[in-house]
Formats: sequence, structure tokens, C-alpha cells
Amino acid sequence: MDEEKKKRIAEFRFGVIADLIGHRKLSWGEKGRLLEEKASQHWEIPFSSRTSIGEATIINWCRRYERSGRKLSSLYPGERSDKGSFRSLDEETTQTLLNLKQDYRDASVPAILRTARMRKLLPPEFKVTPATLYRFFHEHGLMDKEEEKVDRRRYEAELSNEIWQSDALHGPKVTEESKLRKSYLYAFIDDCSRLVPHAEFYLAENVDSYCDALRKALAKRGLPRKLYVDYDKLNIMWTTALDSAPIIWPISQPLWE
Repeated sequence: MDEEKKKRIAEFRFGVIADLIGHRKLSWGEKGRLLEEKASQHWEIPFSSRTSIGEATIINWCRRYERSGRKLSSLYPGERSDKGSFRSLDEETTQTLLNLKQDYRDASVPAILRTARMRKLLPPEFKVTPATLYRFFHEHGLMDKEEEKVDRRRYEAELSNEIWQSDALHGPKVTEESKLRKSYLYAFIDDCSRLVPHAEFYLAENVDSYCDALRKALAKRGLPRKLYVDYDKLNIMWTTALDSAPIIWPISQPLWE
């Protein structure tokens, strides 16, 4: 790719991220809304058949630009290093697949493909066999067995209110109406900021207590995009009672199937 094409692509990318990396400091909520808007738009991407850009790709561009000291050259497309495996694909598609695999290193190749298509991160005409994609990931060091030795359990959301986690703990016994009763702590924590939207002790371990704590957390901090819960008897009852709520995803269930 010649210098003129690289510059056009970099200028396009800068136009996408300009209001995210401007001089005015944005709150997490503002950044989240802008990312959602940009990811839902249709774009005329130079030298590409794609019309959409994923949130992870936009965040990646912002990071590259800031870490380079705000140089436009940091947004140039990278040199190909896939040894011809994906010559028919543009750089946006290959970078999207790499970002997704880096985020979910333990996910299988078919799972990565299904997720990318479900999130509409791939162009409609995209066709590739799992074997080819496996080789592509292997060439980038994403399928090496030795990687399993690295502890990859730690995950942190990019933005506040993207993921909450909730849990219940058995608390101390307290006296209530001259009777000794057991208490239960219900708490919610934001994955990115580690802020606790709400935590409270209750005298009953049931759906009503959980819902009351959740309502108070929502009233304080707004609605999260996802809420992770333990897959215990209480939360089976809870999710059954609110099976129309799309934000519940039991944390003990596999993220990839």
C-alpha cells in the first residue's frame, strides 16, 4: 500500500476518533454513548468493502494515537504479516478478528467466528474456513499451548456501567424483635471502576431482598449493559421471575458455547 493510501486511511480513522480524544475531557458515560453511536453507524471506509467499525477497533485507534504522542502516522494501517493467508481481506477485518481473539484467548476458533458474526463485526461477503482462521491466529501467537501457563482469569471492562457483578454473602446474626436472626449481604460492584453502586444487609435470602438491593443500585448509578450473577438457587429463581430482562447472564455459565 502506497503512502497516499495510508494517509487517507489514517485521516479517516482520525475523523472517527476526533471527538473521543479532543481537548474536552469526557465522562465514562459520554464516551460509552459515543462509542455505541459510532459502532452503530454506517461508514464509507477507504479501500474497504466494510461499512461498520467495532467498539474495540475504535478504542484501539484511540490508544495508538495517544501512546504515539498524538501522531497521525500511528493510525496508518500496519504492514501485513499473515504470510498470504488473508490476502482477500482488508486490514479492518483482520484487526477485528485479532482484537476479539486477544480479548477471549480461551475461546475456540468457531466461537470467535460466531461471536464476530453475531456482533456484525464482519462484512457480509466474509468467508473463511475455521482451519484457515486457526492458522492465521497461530501465526500471530494466539494459539500457542504455552500461553495456557499464563493466568488469564483477570478481565476488566473498558467503561463504567458496562459490566456489574453481584453476589450475596451470609452475614452475622442480629437481634430483631427479641429474636436472633441471620443476616445476608447483597452487593453490586462495577467491573471497570470497582465502585460499589449499592450494598445492604437483609434478614431474608430471597428474590425480594435481591430485587430491593438491585433497584437501589440502579437508582444510584443507572442501568448497566450487563449484570453477572452467581448461578445458585436464588438467582435461578430471580432470572426465572425476570426472564424478559436481557441484562442477566449467570457468571458460572460458559461465556462461549
